[in-house]
Amino acid sequence: MGPGSVEYHEVETNKSKNIYWMELDDQPMQLVLLLQTPPALNTQRQQLQQLKSQVLQQRLRSLASTSYSFNVTPRQDRIEIAIQWASDQELPDLKTIWQILSAPVETSRWEDTLKNIQARHYLDAQSEEQQLINRFYHQLQPNDPSSPLSKLERAYADLFTMPSIAISGEDAEDYAEMVEELFAKDIATHQSPNIDNAVQLEIAKQPIQREVSNNQDFHILMGQAISERNSERFITERITAQVLQDVLAEYKYQHQLDFRILWSALKTTGYQALILKGRHNPEPILPQLQQRITDEVIEQSQNRLAATWEERMREDDNQIQALNLIAFYQLPTDTMEEYIDMILDQDPDEVIQTVKQTMQITQPISILKAPQR
Repeated sequence: MGPGSVEYHEVETNKSKNIYWMELDDQPMQLVLLLQTPPALNTQRQQLQQLKSQVLQQRLRSLASTSYSFNVTPRQDRIEIAIQWASDQELPDLKTIWQILSAPVETSRWEDTLKNIQARHYLDAQSEEQQLINRFYHQLQPNDPSSPLSKLERAYADLFTMPSIAISGEDAEDYAEMVEELFAKDIATHQSPNIDNAVQLEIAKQPIQREVSNNQDFHILMGQAISERNSERFITERITAQVLQDVLAEYKYQHQLDFRILWSALKTTGYQALILKGRHNPEPILPQLQQRITDEVIEQSQNRLAATWEERMREDDNQIQALNLIAFYQLPTDTMEEYIDMILDQDPDEVIQTVKQTMQITQPISILKAPQR
C-alpha cells in the first residue's frame, strides 16, 4: 500500500451467505444479529419497530452479564442486536440468548410502552417540516387502521426468521464456524420468512398538492420511491443525493433557502425526497438549479463522496459498520474496497438526468405549502 492508503480488512462469508466475518487484531469480539423487518416508514410501522426493539431490550436486560454487553438499534428495514465481549472470553451462550429473545410476546404487557412511544411521536410531529415528512412516508406506505399492538405478536415472531450475522474481532473466523454449527443444529428458526414489502414501489403520479401553510414560510417536498440497496441503480442514486446536497449547499444563501434531503436504499425498496423552505416560493428557482448540473459538478460530487468514504474507512469502527451492511444486504465481500471505483466510474450523463428529474416539481409525490398572504 502507498503512504496514507486505507487498509481494508478482508470480509469473508459462508456458503449460505448468512454469516459474514472480519478478523481484527487486538479488537474485542462483536456479533451482530441482523433481524429483517418490513420497511418502517409510516407512523404506525415506526411505532411497531420501536415497540419490538423495546421488547428485545427488556429481554436482554434479564441476561445482563459482566462478561459481555448488548445494544439494540432499530433501523428502517431491520433491528440490530450487537453482542460484545473480550477476545479472551468464551462465545456467549447464543442458544440461551436466542431462546429468551424468540419466546412469544404477551401483547397486553406492552400497552403502556406503546402509549409512551406514541406520545413521543406526537411531540416530534409538531413542526411543519416533520408533518411534511410524515405525509411523504404515509403516501409511500399507507397506514393500516389497526393498532401496532394488534400486530406485535406476529411481527415479533417474524423477527426470528434465520437472521444475517456479522462477526468481527480476533479469531472471527473460528467464532463464525461455531455460530454456523450452532444455528444449523440447535437453534430453530422459521422456514419461510413473512417479510412483506408494504411500500408502493410504483406510485401513480399525482397532481401537485398545493396547500396553505401555518407559518410565513414556503415549503416544497418532492419525492418518490427508488430502488432497493442491491439494485444496479444504487450508485447512480447515491451520487444523485450527494449532488443535490452539494448544489443546494452552494446556492442556499444566494436563494435564501433551507433544504433537507431524505434518501435511503433499504432491503426491498428505497425512497428519496427533497424539501425546500424559504420566505419566497422556491418553485421558480428549480429550473435555474437544474441548469447548474454539469459534468464538472457531477465529478466534484463523485470525488467528494469517494474521499468521504476513504476517510471513514480509516477507522475500524466504520469498517465494522460497513460489514453489518454487507452482511444484511448480502453485498459482495469486496464492496468496501471497490466502492470508490464504483462511484468514480459511474456514467455522469445518467447521474445528470437523474438529478434533473429529482429537481422537477412533477415528482410522483409533490407538496407545496404556501403562507396565506
